[in-house]
Amino acid sequence: MSRHVFGQGPSDWTFTVGTANAATLAGGVTITFWDTATSGTRYTDLLDSTGTAITQVTSADGTTGLPIGTIPRFSGPDGVTAMWADGGGGYRSRVIALDLGTDVAALQTATAAHYAARNPHMTRRQDLADVYDPNIPAYLASTPFTCAHRGSGGEFPEHTLRSYQSALAAGAPAIEVSVQLTSDGVLVCMHDLTLDRTTNHTGNLNLWTFGALREQVKVTSQPLLGAGWGNQDIPTLQEVMNIAYGRCIIFLEAKSNDAIVPLQNYLLAKYPGCQRSIVWKNYYQSTSFAWAKTNGFTVWGYQDATTTSTQMDTYDANIDIWGVPIAATDTQVSLVVARGKPVMVWDVHRRIDVERLTGLGVVGLMEAQWVYLNNAPALSADLFSAQISQPGTLGVARYDPTYALKYDGASGAYVNVVPNLAVMMGGHEVASATAHTINFSMKWDTVPSSTLHSDVAFCRTKDDPWQFSNTNDSYGALSSPGGYHVLVRGDGTIQIYKHVKGSTSGTQLGTLATTAPVNGTYMTFQIVVTATQVTFKRTDGAGWTLTITDATYRGRYWHVGVGSVSSLTNKPTFKSISVA
Repeated sequence: MSRHVFGQGPSDWTFTVGTANAATLAGGVTITFWDTATSGTRYTDLLDSTGTAITQVTSADGTTGLPIGTIPRFSGPDGVTAMWADGGGGYRSRVIALDLGTDVAALQTATAAHYAARNPHMTRRQDLADVYDPNIPAYLASTPFTCAHRGSGGEFPEHTLRSYQSALAAGAPAIEVSVQLTSDGVLVCMHDLTLDRTTNHTGNLNLWTFGALREQVKVTSQPLLGAGWGNQDIPTLQEVMNIAYGRCIIFLEAKSNDAIVPLQNYLLAKYPGCQRSIVWKNYYQSTSFAWAKTNGFTVWGYQDATTTSTQMDTYDANIDIWGVPIAATDTQVSLVVARGKPVMVWDVHRRIDVERLTGLGVVGLMEAQWVYLNNAPALSADLFSAQISQPGTLGVARYDPTYALKYDGASGAYVNVVPNLAVMMGGHEVASATAHTINFSMKWDTVPSSTLHSDVAFCRTKDDPWQFSNTNDSYGALSSPGGYHVLVRGDGTIQIYKHVKGSTSGTQLGTLATTAPVNGTYMTFQIVVTATQVTFKRTDGAGWTLTITDATYRGRYWHVGVGSVSSLTNKPTFKSISVA
């Protein structure tokens, strides 16, 4: 700041008021200066015209060359442009600095530029995002960096506002967004080119106008995620950008060729600076990468499980992050990692996948179970009545509704494939491997023959899939070494078995006869694990307890399974699950 000049202006005079209010110039009047019209703080940091410090000013008396009554030129305190002058007459008058013209001219210039600016207050979401959003270099610096695949499509209806909102609310730092174009030119978000897999209609999406799509086509995730989910709209890209841009990194891909150029034009026109937080994503041979690199985008190029080094060499210059499918072998993943660029694998559902991939040098994970993998939900009791699968409820196959847990609308849940299939209850992971209890009820609507059974597997150290009569060794050295499973047979016999990876048969540790089951009637059970013993109880009726002493396996993961029943009429239904 600087001092401003006062005095010798058109109104800078002292005078007295006489008869009939006649004003007479008066010299030699001592004037003090204040910050308010009454009371307030006095300004004493003044300078006269020669630069000498003064605390007050005296009006001219006619002997200094100035007319009588003139308030002489002086400088006020630093940065002060107006003061209240007190000449002792009982009131104060406001005096204004004389050198504000330069400041006013500069302000006028700045104001004109302000009004001429496209968005002077930077209040558009995209402008604020360009300043405050997560940025790609910082995101890639985290290890591993994660992204909600299809909006965490193994937990929420994929590529919908509900999935993106849910993933972001859970804390996901990035989302993957697939884009297609309607027949009337609207960019919408959906993975498949056809409506068949995820909606209530069939046929190509790009044959629909947006109006018809919005009113008639709904995303139906119930077969995969549970009947409790409502139908969802296919969102426009604009709707997704409104909730996500500036809040996270966005991996953006034009899934159909006709959407590529409209998507490119949309980004450049509406989101200047979006290169800070949008990753351009496509198949590694895509011709769109030249545009992306020219316009400053980070590029994620995904390959096939068997892409060769020669093929990668051809396209490597255009790619910043290599994408590798989860189905790629360890050898293939290591081959890509060895190229020296960040490698991101899709689609990751299990913690054992994370262990495997990070052990191979993978630094990025596109996760379909983002909440389960990062927030470790621990539900003490089931939510089967809601008919919504909780994070970590995992069938043996990724994104396949055939093997997903189903709900009967009466607080029960079941696996609808026989025989041997099971579902992992990852959201109900027990708190302590060496001291826990699992409670559940189970029924058969039609009781199977006496030798057939249904089961629960537990005390597994990893969250890899488990199936009865299977080697359960799909992850090799990383697989769970083994565990226990309890059986309930059609004649009411309860048994405890121990199983080891690599073997399709278990070792019986204990057996106990109980009352025969009744069609459609729930039986109640409890598994109790201590450091040295495993106990299996049937608690309905008279109650029966089977205890064995064995400490071979202690783990926190468990599964509900159909067991050896071979007909869906004999499939078990589970309810009232709780862990402690």
